[in-house]
Amino acid sequence: MKLKLIRWYFMISSALVPKRTGRRSFDLFQRVRIKAIREREKPFYNKASSYQIPFYKEPLDIFEFGTQGNPLVLLVHGWESNAGSLSKVAFQLEDLGYRVVAFNLPGHASYNSSSTNLLECKLAMRAVLEYLNPSEVFSVVAHSFGAAVATNALADTQFEVNRMVFLTNPNKVDDIFIEFKEMIGLSNKAYDALIQKTTELLEAPLHSLDVDTNLQKVNFDRLLLIHDQQDKVLPYRNSEVINAKIDRAELITLEGVGHYKMLWNDEVINAVIEFVTNGKVN
Repeated sequence: MKLKLIRWYFMISSALVPKRTGRRSFDLFQRVRIKAIREREKPFYNKASSYQIPFYKEPLDIFEFGTQGNPLVLLVHGWESNAGSLSKVAFQLEDLGYRVVAFNLPGHASYNSSSTNLLECKLAMRAVLEYLNPSEVFSVVAHSFGAAVATNALADTQFEVNRMVFLTNPNKVDDIFIEFKEMIGLSNKAYDALIQKTTELLEAPLHSLDVDTNLQKVNFDRLLLIHDQQDKVLPYRNSEVINAKIDRAELITLEGVGHYKMLWNDEVINAVIEFVTNGKVN
């Protein structure tokens, strides 16, 4: 019902004042639906060593497992999720002797603000990387929107990444905006105003944030893509495109695992652990 009312409002407003409506829709686009921490995620927060680091918006919440000096793995959660969603990966890597670091993206979990965007999240991950300042190669495991965050944060840096794992990915930023346009019923003129405001913020076109483009700027060894063919949130085609473009990539195709449930699926977790630790999958 709420979505119907939002759609009704933006359809009418788009017809009357398209430019103002498009720019106003930018605020809605950035809004994060804060979800309660699930029971299965709570052990993550109870077990982690937690602290905050400075960030221009508000301090970032950081969570660590393992011992400093051990090989580092950085975890990046998805949109409207939280660091605890990657609990199973974190716990298993810690048991295998890794130092695991995760953080809550701006606008998510327990922050005061409940809005963010890819640019801000990119800057947040850059802040985390600069704080950690790893001198040795490290690995990254990212889910969904987190794959775009990780790619954009690492592009144009000197950090050397060993393994990267993308548990689905959005790839083309244009596609996200088009889906949003259709969901809330923006007219073409209102949509143009939304894009204009976004590009003003970025000081660059939307495609400058595309995952497949920026991956080619990241200094990494190998990439594992894991994606369900029937994923209802981010299309499987995204991983197919990246796999075809990146010669250091490998794609695992799943069926019936879904977009969120994959984070708790033993087959998925085992593949992630095997790839991070040995650079291969069974």
